Amino acid sequence: MPEIPLKAVVKRADFVMSKGLAPRPGTVPHDSNLNRNDILFALFKHKKKIIVCSVAGLVAAVGVYLLYPPVYESQAKLLVRYLVERSSVDAIDNPGSAGGVTRTAENVLGSEVEILTSWDLAVQVADAIGPKRLLPHTTVAPTKEAAARTITTGLEVSIQKGSNIIFVSYKNRDSELTTLVLSELVNRYFNKHLEVHRSAGAFDFVTQQTDQVRARLNQTEDALRDLKAKAGIVSLTDSNAALSSEAARTEEQLHSAEAELAEQQARVQQLGGSVAEKTGSETTRRAEAPDEIVQQYQVVVSRLPQLRQAKMELLAKYMPENELVRANQAEIDGLERTRKDLEKKYPNLAGRVSAIGSSKDQQQLDPASEAARLAGLQAKKDALAAQLKDVQSRIQQLSQMGPQIADLERQRKLEETNYTYFEGTLEKARVDEALDPSKIPNISAVQQPSPPIVVTGMRNKLALGLAGGGLALGIAFALLKELLLDRSIKRPVEIENFLGVRPLMSIPWCPERHRSVGSNGKGNAATQGRASRKAVAPWDPDHFIRRYSEAIRDRLTLYFELNQLTHKPKLVGVTAFSKTAGTSTLSAGLAAALSETGDGKVLLVDANLGPEHVHPFFRGLPAYPLQTALQSGGKIDSAGDNLYLATVSSPSTGLAQLGLKRFFDLMPNLKASEFDYIIFDMPPLSQTSPTVGMAGFMDKLILLVDAEQTNREIVRRGYSALVNIRNNVSVVLNKTHHYAVKWLGDET
Repeated sequence: MPEIPLKAVVKRADFVMSKGLAPRPGTVPHDSNLNRNDILFALFKHKKKIIVCSVAGLVAAVGVYLLYPPVYESQAKLLVRYLVERSSVDAIDNPGSAGGVTRTAENVLGSEVEILTSWDLAVQVADAIGPKRLLPHTTVAPTKEAAARTITTGLEVSIQKGSNIIFVSYKNRDSELTTLVLSELVNRYFNKHLEVHRSAGAFDFVTQQTDQVRARLNQTEDALRDLKAKAGIVSLTDSNAALSSEAARTEEQLHSAEAELAEQQARVQQLGGSVAEKTGSETTRRAEAPDEIVQQYQVVVSRLPQLRQAKMELLAKYMPENELVRANQAEIDGLERTRKDLEKKYPNLAGRVSAIGSSKDQQQLDPASEAARLAGLQAKKDALAAQLKDVQSRIQQLSQMGPQIADLERQRKLEETNYTYFEGTLEKARVDEALDPSKIPNISAVQQPSPPIVVTGMRNKLALGLAGGGLALGIAFALLKELLLDRSIKRPVEIENFLGVRPLMSIPWCPERHRSVGSNGKGNAATQGRASRKAVAPWDPDHFIRRYSEAIRDRLTLYFELNQLTHKPKLVGVTAFSKTAGTSTLSAGLAAALSETGDGKVLLVDANLGPEHVHPFFRGLPAYPLQTALQSGGKIDSAGDNLYLATVSSPSTGLAQLGLKRFFDLMPNLKASEFDYIIFDMPPLSQTSPTVGMAGFMDKLILLVDAEQTNREIVRRGYSALVNIRNNVSVVLNKTHHYAVKWLGDET
């Protein structure tokens, strides 16, 4: 064999890998995602079903369009300006609103829509028109409820965003009833509106409640007036403030009077001491107070007025029992005791302190006038003490009666609020009592119920839905079956997606695959003679498999050349997953194609026992047992040029019954035979099939996949089992259907 240049080898290697003759390095099987080609394949495959469903949908749509009974509609429009709430138990209306509660437009219109579509209103309309008229074709006695159900079914109420108009429409097959029902509904809606939103008929109840609240208010005011007269006050708050202020002021005056009285007493004593001092008595000079005592006395005398002023300020804020008031009083009492002790120990101390503060040129005071002034200050002190005691007693009396007065005032305030509310409600109820429903100011009819018009929207939608539904049903069926339910392999691209290798060949389905057709379409005499038979043998030149067998032959010879498989014989196995996949036809056609090259002898071994038209091989010549065909020097007749036939055993005992051991025993004879190619038509792959064991001895194994018949998981597991034994497996997809989508590029 001549040497092949390196570039030619590389190009041929790329070609072999592209055609699935050798595995792609690093290729990993994967499940492809849904793509355009998958959808188009499913649609074109089931195009007849889709067309039938579409035609059925169109026929149904035409029938509905022509036979659908006419429906009439009447329309009305209502304008809702605002909502007026009148209720004997609601709050008083906001004076700033237009006589009603301020609410959003959505809430107002929503509540009015609910009133229009209420069951009570429908029953009233049905009762007014008559159930027999609304249900003329009923077989049973018509009732108000059934008639009201008919009204609610045909009634439609809607609002547009940003608008205060309510659109009301009623549909019925009777043109006269549409306008009649809608007119009655709108008229009775006004009465229902008043019944829901206003206190019609509540005038007597509100009047009674108002009288009762007024009587309770009068009783409370009388009791409060008597209690205030007994306490001698007009206002509890003002009286408490006045008495507290008067008590503080009286106590301040009392303290001031006490201070003046003490000062006058000291002055009078000083006047008496000055006379004794003039006599020059030495004893008096000894009793004179030292400077430290004088300073202490001055501090005490000056501190006392400040503490009394602070006490008055505290009494204006706190009760006498407060801790701050008590602490202030205790300090005052301590200073008073200190002052009295010093004056008792040093009688001339007060006069000396007064003399120190006076000027040298001060005139001498009259003892008689000073004594009279002392008596006046004493009387003033007594009067202030009595006044303070009286104020304190009045404060105590008012504190005992204060809670009762406060309770009565709170009760009076609550009853005044209730009375004001019921008085306003009574006025509204008086207005509602005399209001005519036809003169509602906040709602008016923009458009009265219109004459009946024919409605075609439902008919058109139903017809369009049926027309499109037929097409959608056909498409849904095609996609559901092909993409979800049917898991078989259908196209060559799926082989690459699920196995990671490109198929060696894709053989299309041929409706005339068992008929003899010449190359010119007419056929010669021999061909026409064979056409009279039921079937044509696969090795016949006019059989459809021959052109595909020759293509596989060329790729196999290239594979053997690239992999330097020069030994003889070269063993080629053909297997599949079912008996009807076409292994016998392909193996016979491949053997015939290899025998025509003139490179050597070809032996076709039938280990599968295929169809009857394959067994009388080669124009009726008998087949030889495999052991006889492999004997060295044995003479067997050829079925054609360089083509010989052998069978493993009789049809009653195939390879499965013969066992692998017998086949293994024949292997030395196979290696020593004079054949260049031995083609094995092998049994289908199964759990009990010997094909997996035989695959390890093959130089090339062709796995035939029956398109649209073999599950992809079965193909994946079978291919993996064969590759694990020896990585020399090529896949051929047989009986592929293209469904007029060859331009998708799925052919190999």
